[in-house]
Amino acid sequence: MTKTPEPDPTAAVRDYYERSAAREAERLGRPADGAVEWELHARALAEHLPPAPARILDNGGGPGPWTRWLAERGYRVTLTDLSPALLDIARESVARAPRRHAANVEAVMEADARDLGAFPDGSFTPCCAWGPSTT
Repeated sequence: MTKTPEPDPTAAVRDYYERSAAREAERLGRPADGAVEWELHARALAEHLPPAPARILDNGGGPGPWTRWLAERGYRVTLTDLSPALLDIARESVARAPRRHAANVEAVMEADARDLGAFPDGSFTPCCAWGPSTT
C-alpha cells in the first residue's frame, strides 16, 4: 500500500501569499481591514523596542510596512518572508523610500520564519514575528 504524501503546509502558505500579495500590501492601510491592527502594533512597538539603532529582524514581514516604519525611526532592519511576491513589493517600497531610511534596511530576503539558522545567535536585538493574516 502506497502512502499518499502529506501536503506541504509551507507551500500552501507561500501559494496563498503569492496569490494575494497586492491585497496584503494594502491591508494595513484600509480602515475596515487593518487600521486598528496597525495602530495597536505601532503603539506596542514604540513602547517596547530598545532605542535605535538596534538591529531588528522583521520575520514574516511580508510587503514590509513594519520594515519601513522601523527604518524611518533609525532601526537597522532585516526583512524575511516566505513569499517572493511580497518580497518584491517590499524591495520596491524600500527603493522608493528616502535614502536615509532605505539605508537602514540591511536585507530583504526569502526565509521560512521557523528557521533562523541563517543568522548567528545574537544577530538582532528583538525579532518581530507576524502570523499569517486571516483576511
